[in-house]
Order: sequence, then structure tokens, then C-alpha cells
Amino acid sequence: MAQTHYDVLGVAPTATKAEIRSAYRRLVLQHHPDRSNDSNSKEIFLRIKSAYDVLADEGAKRHYDERLEYIARQAQEEAKRRVEAKRKAEQEAKLKAEREATPTGVTLAEEILRLQGLYGKGRHFEAEKLAYSLIQISPRQAVPYAVLADIMRGRGDVNEASKMYAYAAQMDPTNPVYQRRYEALLNSSQIVTDRRNTRMVAEDKKMLAPMVGGSFVVLCGIFVALSSESAITSRIGFIATWTTGLMVSLFLSGVGVGAALAVGNWLDRFDAMTSSSSGRAGPTLVLGMVAMVNFWVSAILYVLVAVGLRAFNYSTTRLMSTVSVVTIFLTLACIPTHIHPIETFFWGGNLVYVGGLVGWMATDSMRP
Repeated sequence: MAQTHYDVLGVAPTATKAEIRSAYRRLVLQHHPDRSNDSNSKEIFLRIKSAYDVLADEGAKRHYDERLEYIARQAQEEAKRRVEAKRKAEQEAKLKAEREATPTGVTLAEEILRLQGLYGKGRHFEAEKLAYSLIQISPRQAVPYAVLADIMRGRGDVNEASKMYAYAAQMDPTNPVYQRRYEALLNSSQIVTDRRNTRMVAEDKKMLAPMVGGSFVVLCGIFVALSSESAITSRIGFIATWTTGLMVSLFLSGVGVGAALAVGNWLDRFDAMTSSSSGRAGPTLVLGMVAMVNFWVSAILYVLVAVGLRAFNYSTTRLMSTVSVVTIFLTLACIPTHIHPIETFFWGGNLVYVGGLVGWMATDSMRP
């Protein structure tokens, strides 16, 4: 940048008139052509005089200062434009490199969104392959590790799931979900050491709790079989013969088996099964919404999706299998009564499954 008048006189822009005059006199004595032997003294002297003429006049100085401010603003804006242009160029180069590195030729961010979409749709086999591929391309991304952790946990492989949650928490320490799920998995698992290595496995399954839950279901079935209540749903065609006792028994049977499976460690943590690490609804919760319409439809849908997409979840499978058995048992209990068994078979699972979710959730909320 060219010298300003302030630079020529060697004073600050905030200098007073006296300071400007003093600097001028000193420089004039030093660089006057009659006193200086420097061949450039005449040129220097003229610059000094020109600077003083402007800065000594208030109006001229004000206009000059405004011009300097304008030039400074222009320079700042130009610097910002250059920085922004450089940033955009670097970003475009990064995106280009990511497109070249990813299998489908799209950006890494787009691939991560696709990964979350695959997992959310239950396409776990494809999601797993893509997650491992993205880790190879960019090992510092947290989402692929979190998706793999959710997939492994759904299969019951707590050892691999804990590793993946730990990696996700390490790559994104600002996300509390990853750390919370890792700690919850540690608290609900046990360490096993054998000749080969030390690994983490799920807590031992307890048989007593499911046996107690099964006994409770048997009592509910006996109550239904011996009850002589009259129907309260006669105006609702598809459940016209249902009684209050049957409805309560269906729901409480579900609560009982859901709680028993959770206490016996046959089900994973409720929050882990009803939502993923990215906050999407889990299959258990989605199926619960379908089960409110018809349990058997949700069961068939689950089997078809799980088989077709290789997305079986051990907790969901156990809960749905148990609900199926309970529904069939209570259907048989209706045979000696005036309650139509077909009605109980087709629609009773709705209440049992919802009750199972309630029992599971309530028990899980009391676990450490």
C-alpha cells in the first residue's frame, strides 16, 4: 500500500495540529534541498510539503481521512472476498475428492444421509455394508459407527455394539446419545474372559421371571374361562362378545409378560429398541403403532421385512413371539364361554402387544 501523508510526516492519524506542525518543521530542516546532500531531497521535500498542506487544513484533512477510510474498507472487503473464494475453492475440492472416493460418486454427507435412510427403512444388510465402506473412506465420521452399533445391538452382539458406540462417542464427543448408549450397554452387560480374549456379553438370562409372567397369564386365562360376565361391546361388530374381564386380562397379560421378559434380561433396553442413535423410530415402536390396528398384520409385516431385508431384532422377535403365544392361549380360554374365540384371536393381540410395551417400558425405567 502506498505511503499516506501520515506516513510521510511520521505521525499517527490521531496526531494533533501541534504534533503535525512539529513533525513538518523537523523534516523540512532535515530534507530541504539547500541543507541535504541526498539526490532525492527535492522529491522528499515536495512530498513532505504536500502532506503538510493537506493535514494542516481541517477541511482537506477531513476529506483525506474519509478517503483513507474508504480505501481501507475496500481493502477489507477485497480481503474477505479472497478468503471466501479460497474457502469455496477448498470446499469444492473437498467435495470433488469425496465424490471420487465414495462408491456412488456422491458426497460423503449425501452418503451418510443415505446410510441413515437405509437403516431407518430396516434395510440393515445394505446399511451395514455402506457403513463399513464409509469408515474406510473417512474413519473420523461418527454416524457409520453409530449405525453399526445399533445393528449389532439389535442382533444381540453387545461386544461389537459396545465397540462401535465407543468409536462413535470418540469421533463426536459433543453427541451425548453415543456416550449414554455406550455406558448403558456397559451397565447391562458382563465381561467374559476365555483362552482367546476378553469380551463383553449380555447379562445371563433369568428363567424365574418369565415363569412368573407365564403363571400370571395362566391365571388370567382361568379367570376368562370361569367368568360369567356379559358382553360390553355388543355394538362393535368385530368384538361384539368381549367382556370387561377379557379386555383387562388381555392388557394385563401383555404387561406381565413384557415386564417379565425385561426383568429376565430377555429384552434389551426399551429406549434402545424404540429409537436409533440418530433419533429415528425403532422397529418395535413402529410395529406397536401397526399393532394398535391389528397385531397379526404387524407380526406378518415384521417377518416379511426381517426375512427380506435380513433385519431380525432379537428383542422384537421375542416380544412378538410371546404375544402370539399369549393371544392364542387366551383365545383357547374363551372356548368354554360365550366369548367368540375368533374375535379374541384376531383382535386380542392388539391389547396384549400394547400391554407388553407398557410392561417393558415401566420395568426398564426402574432398571439402573
